[in-house]
Amino acid sequence: MMPKQRFLAAMNFRQPTDMVAMMEIEFQIYEEYVGEPLTVGFEYSKLSAKEKERALHRNAELMIMTAQKADHDAINGISGYWEVAPGVPAFLWLPNLEDRLELIRILKKISGDEFFLLACCAGFIGIPDGDSIYDFVDTLYEDPDGVHAYVEKNLTDSIEVQKKFIEAGADGIGACTDIAFNTGTFLSPKQLDEFLFPYVTRWAESVRKEGLVSIWHTDGNLNDVMDRIAATGVTALQCVDPLASMDIIELKKKYHGKLALIGNLDCAILQFGPEEAVTEASRHIIEGCKEGGGFAFGGCNAIFKGIPANHYQAMVDARRKYGAY
Repeated sequence: MMPKQRFLAAMNFRQPTDMVAMMEIEFQIYEEYVGEPLTVGFEYSKLSAKEKERALHRNAELMIMTAQKADHDAINGISGYWEVAPGVPAFLWLPNLEDRLELIRILKKISGDEFFLLACCAGFIGIPDGDSIYDFVDTLYEDPDGVHAYVEKNLTDSIEVQKKFIEAGADGIGACTDIAFNTGTFLSPKQLDEFLFPYVTRWAESVRKEGLVSIWHTDGNLNDVMDRIAATGVTALQCVDPLASMDIIELKKKYHGKLALIGNLDCAILQFGPEEAVTEASRHIIEGCKEGGGFAFGGCNAIFKGIPANHYQAMVDARRKYGAY
C-alpha cells in the first residue's frame, strides 16, 4: 500500500494490507537522521523573501526524505510560534500563517498523494502556562460565560484557518491541546463536559464534513475521560501517554471502532535506549495493537532533540519486522 492509503485504512479501522501504519506528531532530529536540519524559527524569519521560498522547498524535501527513510505514512506540517516554557520558543515553528500554508502546498506538490498531510491548527482550551494559571482559575469560577466566549472564538478561528489548510492540500487537521497531567485532567470531567468536549465535538464534525481525519494530541492521564473523548467523534487520539498510566493495548481493545489510537513508545526509552530496549518496547506495542486497524505506531510525544538517530532507527526497524501482516 502507499503510505497515505495505509494511514487512512488504519484511521478507518481497516487493517492495512502490508504493515502497521506509522506517524509522528513532531520530528525534531532531521539533522541527526538525514544529515541536515530544517530552517525554521528565528533563523527563518531573518531571511529575504527569495531565501524563504528556497528554505521552504528544502524543508519540504527533508521532511519527505525523512518520511521515506523511516517509512512514515503521515507528515505533519510545522506550527506557528509557541513556548515550551515562558520565553522559551518551541524547537520547530514558522513565523506566519502563509509560511505554514505554503509548506503544505509544497509538500503536496512534491509528494502528490504519497503521504497523508496533517496540519495542526485547531485549538480549544487546555492547561494554561505558569504565568496565567491562577488568573485562569479565577476566571473559570467568576466568569464562566467569558470562558465560553474565549473557547468559542478559538473554535471559530480554528475552523476558518483549517479551511485554508484544506485548500492548501491537507488531508487531516490536528489539535495539539494538552488537558491532563500524569495524575489526571487539569479540569474536572464535569468542567470538561461544559467547557471543552462540546467544542471538540463541533470541531470534529467540521473536519468530518470535509471528508477528512481529525487527530487530537494531548499528554497526560485521560483514563477517566476516554469515554467522553471517544464520544466527541474525533478520529484519533495521539500520545496515549505511557508515563501517565495509559495502556494503549487495553485501550485499543476497548475503543476499537470508536476511536483510533496513535502512539505510544515511551520517548525516554528512545532517548536512553539501549537499542534492544527500543526494539522490545516497540514489539510489545505493535503486536498488541496491530490487528484490525484503528492504530498507528509512533512515539508518545515529539521525537525531540537528544534522541539518538540509531535509537530511532531501531524503532523503525522493529515496526518493519513486527508490524508486517
